[in-house]
Amino acid sequence: VMSRIRRLGSFKPWGTAVSAIDMALWDIAGKAAGVPVYKLLGGKVRDRVRVYNGAVRFPLEGHSPQDYADNMAKMKASPEGFSIIKQGIAFHGDMARSVPDFFYGESLEGVRFGTGGPMTERGFKHMLACIEAMKDVLGDEVGLALDCGPGFTVPDAIRLAKAVEPLNVMWLED
Repeated sequence: VMSRIRRLGSFKPWGTAVSAIDMALWDIAGKAAGVPVYKLLGGKVRDRVRVYNGAVRFPLEGHSPQDYADNMAKMKASPEGFSIIKQGIAFHGDMARSVPDFFYGESLEGVRFGTGGPMTERGFKHMLACIEAMKDVLGDEVGLALDCGPGFTVPDAIRLAKAVEPLNVMWLED
């Protein structure tokens, strides 16, 4: 059943519905077999799971490195106690539109993710300064994941991955 469903609807905006169907089918299979679903999936692997903050947000006051640092401090102090925080940078959000000469190209007005193209040296250095400021706040206590958004060129994505490798960023998205 899932093979047929995934073939036609496993990506946005249907992915959430597909996941709900998938979980319901596993639940039915577990009940039919008389065992918890985790046993059907190969058994217990760990006692704890890291949970990241992808939705508890505080508005950014601006797009300077200090603004990103202040925002991380608020998220780090939030009562949920997340062990990883994901933050939008570059083309995911308004950084690329708000920082002059961030990239070569034009921002498309009225389109959420209509921005993209090769980054200028100034834009790339600004983005790295913001990432470093966030890591300074989080230290090695809380992991940092970056949602870069659509719009990155492959060379810039590779350059970013190499540049943040010493910072132990959890992952780069998009």
